[in-house]
Amino acid sequence: MQTKSEQLKVSDEIFQGWQQTVNIIAELASIPAALIMRISHDSIQVFATSESSNNPYGRGMTEPLGQGLYCETVVADQSQLLIPNALVNHDWKQNPDIALGMISYCGLPLNWPDGSPFGTICMLDNKENCYTPQALSLLDRFRETIETDLRIIFEKHSFELANLQLEARITERTQELEALNLKLSKEIDRRNASEHTLQYNQQYDALTGLAKRSALMHSLEAQLEQLNPTRSGIAVLYLSLTNFKSINNSYGHVIGDRVLRELARRIQSTLEHHQFAARIIGDEFVIVSQPQKPGQTVCQDLKEQALALAHKISKLSQNVYNIHGHSITVSASIGIAMAPHDGLEAAALIQKASAAMAASKEDKLSYGFFSEATEALINQRYLLETHLADALENDELMLHYQPLICTKTGVTVGAEALLRWFSPVLGNVRPDQFIHVAEQTGQIMQIGSFVLRSAIRQASRWHKQYPADFRIAVNISPIQFKDDQFAGYLAELLDCYQLPAQYLEVEITEGVLIEDEHRAVKTIRTIQELGVRTSLDDFGTGYSSLSYLKKYSFDTLKIDRSFIANIVDNKQDQKLARGIISIARSLDLQVVAEGIETAEQNRFISQEGCDYGQGYYYGKPVPGDVFAIRYLKDNHTKQQAIQICAMQNSLTNNKVAG
Repeated sequence: MQTKSEQLKVSDEIFQGWQQTVNIIAELASIPAALIMRISHDSIQVFATSESSNNPYGRGMTEPLGQGLYCETVVADQSQLLIPNALVNHDWKQNPDIALGMISYCGLPLNWPDGSPFGTICMLDNKENCYTPQALSLLDRFRETIETDLRIIFEKHSFELANLQLEARITERTQELEALNLKLSKEIDRRNASEHTLQYNQQYDALTGLAKRSALMHSLEAQLEQLNPTRSGIAVLYLSLTNFKSINNSYGHVIGDRVLRELARRIQSTLEHHQFAARIIGDEFVIVSQPQKPGQTVCQDLKEQALALAHKISKLSQNVYNIHGHSITVSASIGIAMAPHDGLEAAALIQKASAAMAASKEDKLSYGFFSEATEALINQRYLLETHLADALENDELMLHYQPLICTKTGVTVGAEALLRWFSPVLGNVRPDQFIHVAEQTGQIMQIGSFVLRSAIRQASRWHKQYPADFRIAVNISPIQFKDDQFAGYLAELLDCYQLPAQYLEVEITEGVLIEDEHRAVKTIRTIQELGVRTSLDDFGTGYSSLSYLKKYSFDTLKIDRSFIANIVDNKQDQKLARGIISIARSLDLQVVAEGIETAEQNRFISQEGCDYGQGYYYGKPVPGDVFAIRYLKDNHTKQQAIQICAMQNSLTNNKVAG
């Protein structure tokens, strides 16, 4: 009596292990979906699916065979299938998974010990993805783990069958049981080894091989517990690259990752056995050093040794990186905090070292120690966080409006809504001080909603009071733009305040597009279907600005103020500005020049055919009531004069023609 492999059941214990496996794959590979699929004679089913927020696959989803599915092909060919982008692949552009947004795929076959197929283990992404060697290696490693489980299930079933036939095979009983037990023991050993691999991936960074933050905290806390403050100390060095964003923008994220791997290798190569390195996030690393030869003056000896280590790491990090034919130079800033002098808690030491790094970066220094000045920065941030939490409730936030001027007529055609904060305790707080804090604390969603609601309400009032083709521009935070409900919220506000959609323009920067192009395309398309205008802000400063004009149908380009500041005297800036205006013209886009502060700058952009200007030359941001008096009333008179002039010209032309 034999049972087909497809009828064998997977225990809850093993399934939980598989669930943990797909969750880890999705997290480490930064993808929406990792799946384990099980195939039968006529269909294929989602057996385990990662618990990712944007994963469209639910457990138990079933598809019939014969549709040319990714996984069906993997099982049939018994080999890896990697599709970076099905949309551009003639063989795969009709694949059913595209309807779920999954355009890239990598999968491996899973087989029972008897060679019959169980199904596949696979990764899917909603954007083009060639999958890194680390991700492919991780997938193959977990394939082995799962096939180990399949062997255990298979052998366990064989073991049960053997027990049913014991009475007929008494003479062979001992030998068979021993053989099966030996096999099970080996498989259990293999499973234990796989679990150790799983734990390793949870504690160590897949890109660099360095410890993750959790492992760093555990190690540092253990060292601090055993520290004798009178005889020894611990130095915590926090390193961050000062130009890593520009490296990603200039060379792409693949090269950026190679730079981080090489930097991690250099850091690791310079450390001794009593020193420990970890990657916190992005381009930020932490090195912990506890010197083994404490002196009589703990603080001074520790400071000298920390300085020497910082100097050594700084020098190594700045050596040229030769990657794929590129010679890349990086710069780094290092902050240093010391125990017991700066504290005896791991989280506090890391925070203080981070603050010292931020201060060094601001002062353009290679390294610096935590001090009263950096502590003041921490306290200042704490004050900002504390008071910002109540700013909305206490009506401390308000919008100011800066005019957008037509360069041909001088008429105010719109305004950009700019957020301002006046705190009774802190006074006027600059947006560049509190917006970043709001994004880190999660308050940016609430603040962004306040800005949108206030701007739309004000625009509606002006539209009713001063009927004209006048639009309000609002800059959208990347975090706010990533919200799946953003477009729907926008539609609700327009309907609530009865503002025609064409009188609203949302401004987004290149950073919004870099993070998730698939989501950005969908959101921008939905916004434009509402009738809302879209603008690409700070155009010309990013790595892929031109490519985004091809991918997204913007209505407006805003030339960054960095091209305008020296445009009167700088020939290169003049050429760049002309080029941007020419590109916009060819694509039927309107152009706004930001940062116009002089009559000469205004004259230049007017002569070059730039549609609109914005800057102090036309007016500073002012409250809504001041804006209405200063610009809208005068605007109404100007528009009437322009209309009268146009009518007179038309009459004159008709007489001449007659």
